[in-house]
Amino acid sequence: MATINFAGNTYAGEVLEDLLVYTAKGNETYEAGLVHVKPGIQKRYVLPHIQLGSIIQDNKPTPTSAEGAANDDTGFNQYKLSERYLDPQDFMVYLEFNPRDFEEYWRFAQPEGPLVFRELAPEVQSKMLRLLLDKKDQYINDCIWCGKKGGVSASITGPANGTQLGGATAAGLMKYFDGALARVLANFKAQAAFDAGTATDDEKNEVASGRVILAGSAEFKDGKDVEDALYAIWMKTPAHVRKSKKLKFVMGWDVWDMYDQYLTTQKDFKYVENPDVNKRTFKGKQIVVIDGLPESTIFFGKFSTDQDSCLWMAIDYSTDEESVKVERLQANSEMYFFQMRMKMDINLVRPGELVVWTPYANA
Repeated sequence: MATINFAGNTYAGEVLEDLLVYTAKGNETYEAGLVHVKPGIQKRYVLPHIQLGSIIQDNKPTPTSAEGAANDDTGFNQYKLSERYLDPQDFMVYLEFNPRDFEEYWRFAQPEGPLVFRELAPEVQSKMLRLLLDKKDQYINDCIWCGKKGGVSASITGPANGTQLGGATAAGLMKYFDGALARVLANFKAQAAFDAGTATDDEKNEVASGRVILAGSAEFKDGKDVEDALYAIWMKTPAHVRKSKKLKFVMGWDVWDMYDQYLTTQKDFKYVENPDVNKRTFKGKQIVVIDGLPESTIFFGKFSTDQDSCLWMAIDYSTDEESVKVERLQANSEMYFFQMRMKMDINLVRPGELVVWTPYANA
């Protein structure tokens, strides 16, 4: 049951028109338009990939399609099919509370009539629901980047005091589905296994869908490190991908603050005056700064709400994230409950077009 804790008993007003709430992080990934959402997925959604190898051969009077080694590195005259999956996982929000705990603070909305017939005032519902939805949005935003199915794993290493993939947030454990960074690390693991000749069928499929490009893995100590990383990411980006107008750098506030301070105070040529904010671009590509990203980590790829986004999310029903059940706990109780049920998953669509800098790695 959710409990209400009071810091003191200094309340001295007859009417308090609103309860004060702290600023919520919200789901900045949605708000910034960095993920394509696929609704209506109850079980699994398949993301098929197809590639065609080399096709040019010498001119012959009677050509054959089997010219060259059938399984050479070029994949001559071969269509290679692979699949990635979105498997939404279940989780829920549930809390119980007694509206009478608020009577002192909601004088204007106090229930009227005999106690046994009192209902929860709409004004109380609205405020409490807003708090619940804000906390849920914060949780989903964190899971998009730092989720790890099954919870914290010893097979993943990261900064000493950094965010743990699958670890706890202010709203709960990020353990229900793999977020973007966990997907990246799974791709790195598959690459290593494939190159060593020990890949499983799933790992071969993972690599066939594309290889995420690692630009570097050092932790950032200052803004100069961030600038060097941005240049390294840019140089690692395939030439045919660079021209896309939907390419974005995505980083957390810890990384941006280092870079912003460096541009403002340490560069020989200052871009802006100290009180101003630097333009969030690099090589003409937008830099998006959001909460929830792991430390010393930068993503660079096509991030948008369209189908060509490199980051996709599957959900069950399009309104699940805003659908809240509000009812009395049982007929003989004055307790109420809030309940939400959701299904969700995240995956990378074209890993070969995503460049990442991160100190997180497979142990």
